[in-house]
Amino acid sequence: MSKPAQRRPDLNTVYTINDDGSRNFLQVADVRGRWQRIKKTGYWLLNLVFVALPLIQVGGHPAVHIDIPRRTAHLFGGTFTNQDFHLVFFLLIGMGLGLFVLTSLAGRVWCGFLCPQTVFMEGVFRPIERFIEGDRFQRAKRKKQGGAGNTGRKLAKHTVFLLLAWAISIWFMAYFIPVRELLGLLPHFPGHTTALLWSLFWTGMLYFDYSWFREQTCLIICPYGRLQATLVDYDTVIIGYDKKRGEPRGKGVESGGDCIDCRRCVDVCPTGIDIRNGLQMECIGCTNCVDACDEIMDKIKKPRGLVRFDSSRGFETGVSHFFRGRFWIYAVAFAALATLFVVRVGSRDSFHVTVMRPRGIPFTMEEGRIRNLYTFHLQNKTDDEKVYLIAPAAEVFADVEGVEYIIPQPRVALAPLSDQQVTLFASMPREGYVSGRDFIFTVTDSATSVVKNVKVRFRGP
Repeated sequence: MSKPAQRRPDLNTVYTINDDGSRNFLQVADVRGRWQRIKKTGYWLLNLVFVALPLIQVGGHPAVHIDIPRRTAHLFGGTFTNQDFHLVFFLLIGMGLGLFVLTSLAGRVWCGFLCPQTVFMEGVFRPIERFIEGDRFQRAKRKKQGGAGNTGRKLAKHTVFLLLAWAISIWFMAYFIPVRELLGLLPHFPGHTTALLWSLFWTGMLYFDYSWFREQTCLIICPYGRLQATLVDYDTVIIGYDKKRGEPRGKGVESGGDCIDCRRCVDVCPTGIDIRNGLQMECIGCTNCVDACDEIMDKIKKPRGLVRFDSSRGFETGVSHFFRGRFWIYAVAFAALATLFVVRVGSRDSFHVTVMRPRGIPFTMEEGRIRNLYTFHLQNKTDDEKVYLIAPAAEVFADVEGVEYIIPQPRVALAPLSDQQVTLFASMPREGYVSGRDFIFTVTDSATSVVKNVKVRFRGP
């Protein structure tokens, strides 16, 4: 009986899923090369940043700290409150446009070099797997042989994976809970059930992702691979195969193209594609195939670059147009949004005042006078204790006799990032009332003399 042909990745099926719907687990081969050195350096730097941000103090706070109970955030020395939440819109849209700019110019380098899924998978979990279970050939051999040794290695690997998933989830929570407080809560989070549940949830999710789901996160869950078809064009730099140089394929080096069909580019691919079939949704731009092919070219004494970074136009004509219309549209939109974001951040108020009225009682009548009640919600948006002075702008109703103001608390002291409600009254004689007129109160920061005018409508019969 003849041996069945080895399955090859194609454009019509997902290689990681077998014909019967079962999972085809990839055993990714090791690869070395210049791009791997660049990536590993980047992975270590990004992991260092992830660990360092909650520890680095900027302006008396962690570099990045999101305090959900107090509805504040500290970002690299800046303090933001719930009143600044609209800035998140600019941030998210700006990140999206930045990704568009990057993709239109250089394809999916985000996925291969910067995405947290790749950074943790290729920079942390897969190296540990290779250390415990060996390289691709050793893992395949042990899997075939089975036995207690193989089982012990897998048990050790999954134990380490689970501990790592827990450690990453705990450190992720350090972005929301100060590190000292968080470390004091470990491991059972006494009195903090919500934090405990979140730590267990993220531990389970990360362990499931990096121990089993892996590349399926990129293929099934992440929408970015499907978006790339609308973001790239003929001049976008992608990882591709030089068909002019590589075809026709052969097993020797004396005849045909430079590709000897060694499948090395397939063996090192973390999503199980054959880059020689062209750009595919599953490609994450990790450059494994580039270094693998360069390694083979060196061995057979052929020029490097059979698989390389280039545009579709570059592969066909040798000439690429990097800075074209699509790129400039995305870049200008990104620059405009970034400028607007910086302006909005720089022009934020140091305090905020909101006016509220009692429900169902727009005004009251007492001894021929109309009285309005206002409640000012005053919020200190800084990290310093502030004193605010509240006073009426009396000149607004200078033409009406008998206007009175009652401000029980004209001087309000607020702790950093705190708020308080202050009650005010304004009244005037019934005969002096004219509808459609507004009072103006001034709220002054005593330290900086910043004045905020608060306009309120005076209601009457």
